[in-house]
Amino acid sequence: MDIIENRSYFDTLDDDLSRMLKEIVALNFRGKCRSLKKQLKAYVLRRRGVELDFLHHRLALDGINDSVLIKIGPKKRGHLAAFRGYWVRVIWFGRNGFTMNCLVYKIKITKKIEKTLIPRGPYTKEEFTDEVSKFYYLHHVVVDGEQLVRSIKGHWVSSVPTDRALMNLEKDEIPDGSTYQKPVKEEYATLLVGYHKLKGYWIKDFVSRQEVDDGELDWVPVGVILTVVDWSEDSRYSLLLRTKDGWEVQPSIKS
Repeated sequence: MDIIENRSYFDTLDDDLSRMLKEIVALNFRGKCRSLKKQLKAYVLRRRGVELDFLHHRLALDGINDSVLIKIGPKKRGHLAAFRGYWVRVIWFGRNGFTMNCLVYKIKITKKIEKTLIPRGPYTKEEFTDEVSKFYYLHHVVVDGEQLVRSIKGHWVSSVPTDRALMNLEKDEIPDGSTYQKPVKEEYATLLVGYHKLKGYWIKDFVSRQEVDDGELDWVPVGVILTVVDWSEDSRYSLLLRTKDGWEVQPSIKS
């Protein structure tokens, strides 16, 4: 696959910086993470790197401490215009309000390495080949405008559950930890009802006291905590833990 200028590619380099990033991710903001982050920043600045802010979801970066490789084209405008004609490495270093604080520096990529690089999404169906699909290690991808997630069986499926799946009348392959905002049309507006996948079930982010009292949620697995809204009590919130004996009230949260 020919290199496409200004497109992000997976950072598969094995060097000091990639090892620092792996160690930082493994620490998960604990222990000496802050010290390592300082070392990482110093590493980039020693190579005449710069700090730049980008809007979220730009450059196909997936999260803090993620990195990509980009071949900057000769007509590139904006923040990366100073790197025209060069390969750069971009690291999502931190957050700065509504923007990504990134570290950017020039890096040498040989023709041999170029041949091994895999582009980041979004993809067309033609681009999302079996080779790319097997390599792609992130949990979600956009192909021809459709959001896909890696299923519990390892292949890619739509991230949008069916209405029957949301009602838990059928099982789907969307993995636990997934979320979905279902549009619900009301008389004057369309509301978004939030769901999250837990223990193989789709569970509403907020349920009503009446749903609990009427036994409509008795199917909820043991160990799951529901956030219950009592609309008759000034929208007061409470937490209920599902136990083998029924429901157990948890320490309250402020509304």
